[in-house]
Amino acid sequence: MATRTGPPSPNRVRPPCPGFGRCGGCAWQHLAYPAQLRQKLERVRRALSDAGAPAPQSVVPAPAELGYRNKGKYVVAGGVGGALVLGAYEPRTHAVVDTIGCRVVAPSIDRAARRVRATLAASGLAPYDETTRTGVLRHVVVRADPAGAVLVCVITTGAADRDALVPLATCLLGDGIAGVTRAVNDRPTGAIFDPTAGPPELLAGAGHLLEQIGDAALELGASAFFQVNRDQALRLYGDLADAACAGPDTSALDLYCGVGGIAFVLAARGARVLGLESHAGAVATATRAAEAAGLSPRARFTRADAASLAALAPEDLDLVVVNPPRKGLDADTRAALAALAAPTIAYVSCGPESLARDLVDLARVGYRAELVRAYDFMPGTAQVETLVVLKRSSPA
Repeated sequence: MATRTGPPSPNRVRPPCPGFGRCGGCAWQHLAYPAQLRQKLERVRRALSDAGAPAPQSVVPAPAELGYRNKGKYVVAGGVGGALVLGAYEPRTHAVVDTIGCRVVAPSIDRAARRVRATLAASGLAPYDETTRTGVLRHVVVRADPAGAVLVCVITTGAADRDALVPLATCLLGDGIAGVTRAVNDRPTGAIFDPTAGPPELLAGAGHLLEQIGDAALELGASAFFQVNRDQALRLYGDLADAACAGPDTSALDLYCGVGGIAFVLAARGARVLGLESHAGAVATATRAAEAAGLSPRARFTRADAASLAALAPEDLDLVVVNPPRKGLDADTRAALAALAAPTIAYVSCGPESLARDLVDLARVGYRAELVRAYDFMPGTAQVETLVVLKRSSPA
């Protein structure tokens, strides 16, 4: 056993979550928040040191260190004495750690998860065993809206009888739970949703919650992607629109647009925006919201791969927004951006290292970073979001 040889670090604090040290979700909860921000800033600076971009001076702190996540994801497992556990996998294992009492999710999510656990435990339905592939209960996903209403999705194998789940779902309604859905996943993997199985089916109550972005009300089901820290995301989106000088004369493309968060902020400034997204459900959600808010055709959305942007871009294009997954832009998309030669690119990244690679590639075709700003979306973790605004000069 290690022996302490000096006083504890002033940057060490008591982790707020009961599962810290076993749950791998928030590995930095023992680090004081100012120290977390310094480490995130250093990560971005180190990654971008050879990318020809200005170094950010600070990280925009999250509005709240706890209770910021609007979505909770739980693995269903059997516990000691046959008790039902809702939790997360221990790092580098598939042992499930009970995460009821998590302080990072919105309080309404934790309250709902406690009720779901009790209801499922009383139902007699067995948790799924990935070794024997027996049992039916696999995961529970709980989404919360800004007012605290929640949507519950129970993920089961196809062997679960829907008729048996309906009365359980009906019993869960109330006390903040607005709806219960069910998704089927028979794949022998750890993925929560099966992308080939279609959207979750409604069991009781509402099948979606509303998220408001400007004039647009987004109908989000349990499987829809939306930034887990809505307040910080909206701040970044507004900063992007400001930095890009978006206005009524702006024509923009929004790549990897998801359900249209950035596009709706740009459209609220009067910009004409075409969002490209490969996920059909996200495109449908964004399109419905634009039509209901009267933003169509100023905000339009189409299902397309990001690399096809050159064929879809308007001739008077002023701005391209890219918000790719952690791996960054693929080679085809970088080539398409180079060929398009838009005056301004706004790049939102959740992976500083892949961002640095892409900035080097864009510099070769004449783009220079004018603004770099880092944001903390996930306190307690090493994750950091970065906004870079690039302007095109002559090709290198």
